[in-house]
Amino acid sequence: MREQLFISLSLAQWTDEKSWIIPFVGIALITTALMMRLRARRRSGTGRRVSPQEHLEQVRQQKGMRADLEDMMVEIEQLARRFGSQLDAKTLKLEQVIREADERIEQLRRLHDGNPDAVRPEDRTNPQADESVDDDVASRAAPSTPPQEAPVDPLAQKVYQLSDAGQQPADIARQLNEHIGKVELILALRQA
Repeated sequence: MREQLFISLSLAQWTDEKSWIIPFVGIALITTALMMRLRARRRSGTGRRVSPQEHLEQVRQQKGMRADLEDMMVEIEQLARRFGSQLDAKTLKLEQVIREADERIEQLRRLHDGNPDAVRPEDRTNPQADESVDDDVASRAAPSTPPQEAPVDPLAQKVYQLSDAGQQPADIARQLNEHIGKVELILALRQA
């Protein structure tokens, strides 16, 4: 028993004297484990170390790509603006054509009702009117009804006389200083 007590006391003494070693051993083990992990990550990453010149070249390439992307974004924005303005212009033009078509339809209705005086003076000399009216469209616009009496409009009478003389609508329009579309419309209404 005495021997056991001696061993216990000597072990306790040894442990007290050497207790400062335990924290250092723990720190050494932890440091070794971290170093091994760091080496493993480096090996699995690129496999080799990148030189400063290569790193600079990579940075230049990244900056070049960024500049190219920014230029492309500016070009796309300008293209979108240009398409938007073209679309707006075409929309305005389409609205104007629709208004003119509505005015012509109204003019056709007034003429078809047999009241040529109901046509407004600005409709007779509209500088923005189209220079040509398709004969097929004009014939479809006026419903087929039995021929009515000759119009009392002096312009229509002149157009009919020149047409009967064998002149083309373009020549008639030039002689009377009227739009060709108007002349074709008058001739189409005569056929209806």
